[in-house]
Amino acid sequence: MVIFLTAGDSKNSDSVDLHFECIMCGRCCKVENLVITVTGTDIVRIARVLDFGPDEILKALDFYLLKGDRATPEGMRDFPLVTTEKGPAYMALKKMEDGSCIFLKDNKCMIHPVRPAVCASFPFSFQRKSGELVWGLNAMKDICPGIGLGNAVKKSYLEAVGTEVLENLSIYTDFVKDWNSINKRHTVRLFIKSILESPVFYA
Repeated sequence: MVIFLTAGDSKNSDSVDLHFECIMCGRCCKVENLVITVTGTDIVRIARVLDFGPDEILKALDFYLLKGDRATPEGMRDFPLVTTEKGPAYMALKKMEDGSCIFLKDNKCMIHPVRPAVCASFPFSFQRKSGELVWGLNAMKDICPGIGLGNAVKKSYLEAVGTEVLENLSIYTDFVKDWNSINKRHTVRLFIKSILESPVFYA
């Protein structure tokens, strides 16, 4: 359930009416139906740190095909569909059989410094409505026990993180639109190779 509020709520305070502290429990990394979507910027950061090329990074990814009249999963609605050799798909990190993220080991994230934006900003999600940044929660305490702990969340934090998340998503969305309309060889390997070679993700 996502409830969106504006980043400017509680105008007389530097904080919003919510407390949050990541307790590094790894619970959000093991939710079977929580898809970890990734952008081109996420792919480039992970590949650079791990020294991965297209073939190696592909082993850490899944492409979720949207078949027939199947409804778009709520967490993917803001992400663009990539044209692949098997049809339109959403790009995300691979999940193991138990629902864990492929980069989770001993209950710790192996790529924590360069984890995807949706992970770094969790449990918050962001949109722009009429030009205004709005934020919401995309998880409740049963998934994220850090909600309600720690200090009140600063507006400046939400604005900084939300702006970066949406900028990266916008760059990726434009890239996917070009890929879908121009490229004739819609293979996932070529898509990843194109991401790794594109200067737009290296800002």
